[in-house]
Amino acid sequence: MSVYLRRNRRGERRWPIRTGRSDRPVVQPPSVALRVVLVGAIAVGLIGVIVFRLWFLQILSAQQYVSQANDNRLRTVAVLAPRGTILDRSGAVMVDNRPGLAVGIRPMDVPSGQLRPLVIRLSALLRMKPAEIRREIVHQVGVPWNQVRQGLGLQYDFVTVKQDTDRRIVSYLLEHTLAYPGVEVRQNYLRDYPLGELGAHFLGQLGEISAKELTEPQFRGYTAGDVVGQSGVEYTYDKWLRGTDGSVRVEVDASGRPKKVVAGGTLPQAGDNLQLSIDTRVQRAAENAVNYGINLAHANNELRADGGAAVVLDAHTGEVIAMASEPSFQPSWFVGGLSAKHWRKLNVKTTPLLDRTTQGQYALGSTFKVVDSIAGLENGVITASTTYDCTGAYTPPHTLDKAVWHCWIYPGAHGSLDLTQAIVQSCDVYFYNVGYDFYSQKGEGLEDWAKRLGMGHPTGIDLPGEVAGLVPTPEWKNAAYTRKTDPKGWRIDRLWKPGDSVNLAIGQGNLEATPMQAAVTYAALANGGYLVTPHVGVRVVDSQGKLVRRLPFKQPRSLGISASTIATVQNALHEAATTPAGTSYPVFGHYPVAVAGKTGTAQVAGQGDYAWYCSYAPANDPQYVVVVMIQQGGHGGVSAAPAARMIYDSLFHVSGGQVTGAVHSD
Repeated sequence: MSVYLRRNRRGERRWPIRTGRSDRPVVQPPSVALRVVLVGAIAVGLIGVIVFRLWFLQILSAQQYVSQANDNRLRTVAVLAPRGTILDRSGAVMVDNRPGLAVGIRPMDVPSGQLRPLVIRLSALLRMKPAEIRREIVHQVGVPWNQVRQGLGLQYDFVTVKQDTDRRIVSYLLEHTLAYPGVEVRQNYLRDYPLGELGAHFLGQLGEISAKELTEPQFRGYTAGDVVGQSGVEYTYDKWLRGTDGSVRVEVDASGRPKKVVAGGTLPQAGDNLQLSIDTRVQRAAENAVNYGINLAHANNELRADGGAAVVLDAHTGEVIAMASEPSFQPSWFVGGLSAKHWRKLNVKTTPLLDRTTQGQYALGSTFKVVDSIAGLENGVITASTTYDCTGAYTPPHTLDKAVWHCWIYPGAHGSLDLTQAIVQSCDVYFYNVGYDFYSQKGEGLEDWAKRLGMGHPTGIDLPGEVAGLVPTPEWKNAAYTRKTDPKGWRIDRLWKPGDSVNLAIGQGNLEATPMQAAVTYAALANGGYLVTPHVGVRVVDSQGKLVRRLPFKQPRSLGISASTIATVQNALHEAATTPAGTSYPVFGHYPVAVAGKTGTAQVAGQGDYAWYCSYAPANDPQYVVVVMIQQGGHGGVSAAPAARMIYDSLFHVSGGQVTGAVHSD
């Protein structure tokens, strides 16, 4: 039903006209007063909401917004902690810190659209390429360059552009701050090397942490831009050396310039000091000795001699007294970033960055014959009185291969020799026979003993990058030679033949070992049959010299070698250095300290012979193991043994002077 208002003659509404159903009530329109009340109630409600919100913001949340406002004018600046020093065994400083000045950028404080021209201006001032600065920003901020330019995803991060900046450049920046918005100068600590290049390889270098390193357990909790150890003991013991950075709160103006320091910072905690087993005096002697061995090789027309290594171990504990690798480099080149000039000096054929003591793999030559001797005696292949006749040449029996294997003395001959004289005179023919006898047993007795004595796997030294070396076996050969022919078209035989065992017996063929592995093998012989784990670190101490942590290492492990075997081989090595028939007699025959040692000359395809000398002293009470390798240095008795003698001079305070070694030797 609908209701309409009837109008009178003057158009006034007078009374309603009912339409539709008559049983329903007439609906009266709302009055003006009611409508006013409704509108007023809504207005009051809205005003109440606004008033409540203002009360909430200004009263309840006031302190929160005050803090946020303060944060807009306060900056937290990191205060770098000085890194711990590195000391030698007597406490002498090998690596220290020096103050430096770092230049960096806070991308968030660079005005919009000004980052690209700022990078170009700064690169010209710092003598860097703009791309280098962009890479540093992207690497440390963690977002792509396009987002950095747009100011997206940026925190108030300080991006270090150059760590070691000249003070004249810093002064210029401070005088022209308006021209370099967002650029800051910070004080930092840089590594200092008071001993120059001494021990450069095992000390290691620092560098910015990489994206891959951030995922490693060792660097858990680190952030992009952190400077960490990248090699050597700087890497291994980074968590003790690095310390804990502090912070300071700085009030800045609208342009981001610092005005004053406010409360709320933390003090930095310096890193602990690391004490090594290295004796710097012996280390210097070892490095000089290797260079002397190279010069001796040149004097004997081995003009390709271009490097070498030396290792000095405590025979009983495995402490590394010295480890030298030549050629070397100046570790200070890496401070503040490696320049293009220095990179060219490092990126050469002689590979000065390679630590030849733990990362260089070489054939051992005749120094491997002590492994033959121990394996042969322990497996019953030979006895101390077993003799073989050396005619200067050898052909394996019962084989179709009629290849002739010559002794190093060929065209001469050693005649009939027992084991002791075979070691003393380094007779290859004797050990060719031993190798063939092992082959005839159809086992891997020789290979197994080589592994037990420390070869074919890392020694476990506390330095990164150590290689495993290689002890070839029948299984290895079958797996390694998967093609029928090599790249030159020669057929490759995957079967283990007598020649493989014969070659292995004199430390040739596919055998590869590091000088550190050779030192571990000879330490086991010197200390009565115990395998040591070489290590450079000894203890962590604080700035006052108080012990923080004694570094744990594996205790020497018994190899189960019989006393008679040890005595037989030890006596032979002593005679090899002190009797006229010995290959190192010209060097150590009249030396005031009794030395036991073995020369070695390893043949390498396409290169000159590698000279070795592996030894320990005193022979009757072994304390130190000394191993020297001269790369392409010729015969071991000519260049390596005289270099080893220089190291013994330093160890035992002998003033014997330099010697030239044997004229011709294994």
